[in-house]
Amino acid sequence: MNYRSKLLNRARDESGVTGLETAIILIAFVVVASVFAFTVLSTGIFSAERGKETIHAGLTGARSSMELKGSIVSNGVANKVLSTGDSAWTQSANVTATADTTDKKEGTASSDLAIASGFTTGLAAYADLSATVDLSSIDSVKLWVKYGTTTAAGDLELILDDSAACGSSLENIDLPVLVGSTWTSVTVGITDNSDMTAIKCVGLNLTTDDGAQTANLDNIVAQGQATSLLVTLANALEGEPIDLTEPGDSDANGLSDSDSNHTVILTYTDKNQVVRDVYWTKTFVGQNDSDDLLESGEKAELNVRLTGLSSSYPVVGDTRFDVEIRAESGGSIVVERTMPDLIDTVMNLN
Repeated sequence: MNYRSKLLNRARDESGVTGLETAIILIAFVVVASVFAFTVLSTGIFSAERGKETIHAGLTGARSSMELKGSIVSNGVANKVLSTGDSAWTQSANVTATADTTDKKEGTASSDLAIASGFTTGLAAYADLSATVDLSSIDSVKLWVKYGTTTAAGDLELILDDSAACGSSLENIDLPVLVGSTWTSVTVGITDNSDMTAIKCVGLNLTTDDGAQTANLDNIVAQGQATSLLVTLANALEGEPIDLTEPGDSDANGLSDSDSNHTVILTYTDKNQVVRDVYWTKTFVGQNDSDDLLESGEKAELNVRLTGLSSSYPVVGDTRFDVEIRAESGGSIVVERTMPDLIDTVMNLN
């Protein structure tokens, strides 16, 4: 058969796809399209649901948060001067006490103690206060001291006593290492101030016999310190109520009891310490419904006690600190403040 005949035969060929084959192809297309559509639709629904959950969680967190209202106020104990050093102390035997108007750090003079070789150890000199001083809320004493020779820690002691002439000291506080013949600003901690409600005398005690020496003391001050913070909170965004059930402090140590049912946790931080679960109490200000929940339209003042901090690092002047207030849910509030140089009984920490 020639080429022309083959082309004519093909042109007259009437064979084609049967109905069954067409149906199979159509069904295959429909199934594939359905699966693809279902996958796309399911993915879209899942994504939308997850997005809704994320938005809902964010709103719940925001609506469960607190916000600060007004200023932060601090209560404190002011400085209490134990001795200015401007007048001569009362001397012991083999010690000559004078007011040195030339070798001093502050005021008009320093208390100069010329210690003879006949003096060995013990109370070198003392100063009775004109009126008793309450140190039960104070944890540290600051003073200027100069000694004729380099000392080891504890060679000299600062005496605090509630009786005249320092006859029965309440506490002998070790002075740190001193470089000979050099004025040094010293801050020492009070170990136990619970019985120091009426301090009457301050003195210098020597535990080591250094022979003939000269000691100078100037401006001995019990350092004022902050004792509490007042923080006013409100419910942010008129959101979910916040449980302000107060913690307990059965041992009065300034820290919340571990078995308390409170949910708001306060953490104090400064450069020297981190103290978690600081004790606090609350007082609702203005409108409230007398329950423990901080609700929309209500304000609560938290009284944050600072008595649970380390006695070695009280909140004295120029201390920078943070207080984090963390509720059971939602965000936390971080209060950052710096104490003024001079501690007073009431301070507005703007």
